[in-house]
Amino acid sequence: MTKGNKSILREASEWVLLIIVAFLIASIIQSELFALTEVNMESMMETLEPGDKLIMSKLSYSFDEPKRGDIIIFLRDEPINGIIGRASIYLSDITKKINKEFRRNRLIKRVVGIPGDTVEIVDNVLYVNGIAQDEKYARIDSFTDTVLNGTMEKIVVQPNQLFVLGDNRGHSLDSRAFGVIDRSWVEGKAIFRVLPFKKFGPIDEK
Repeated sequence: MTKGNKSILREASEWVLLIIVAFLIASIIQSELFALTEVNMESMMETLEPGDKLIMSKLSYSFDEPKRGDIIIFLRDEPINGIIGRASIYLSDITKKINKEFRRNRLIKRVVGIPGDTVEIVDNVLYVNGIAQDEKYARIDSFTDTVLNGTMEKIVVQPNQLFVLGDNRGHSLDSRAFGVIDRSWVEGKAIFRVLPFKKFGPIDEK
């Protein structure tokens, strides 16, 4: 190999290394600050609909805890595990995107109960700490003219747990079925809708 060829090869290697480093830095930033995510299910209608593209803030709960009414994104049964865990999830998401797949355990739900809360459902009425909730965001079933909450025995949300529900109660797999979720599963908070353009703007939580 000539000296000139070695120089070209070395320069090409440096460029490849720079690209890899830049990609890794971008991955860390993406995994730790904000992320673009897509709604793939009907469980949050009419608040969010399949195909909506959202910006998720991963900083929202760095210095605070989820509150009642927050719309959160979490990975069911999959702890986030810090920076390395977030970066790994982000890289895995890229692979799935290339293969036109999505992470099926990534769910978008509304926080209804926080640690210390008592949650109960009686005849389709949701009670939190003994108070019937006025759920303006919950979808009313067109056939029964009510929110399809169903019935659920009283539970107490323990430390580091959250009770979550979809707004489309008749078509939502949530804490009524799989129980409370672990705080460590939470990726972030849905804060902004990018698409469709007609709904562009901050997400109304109430």
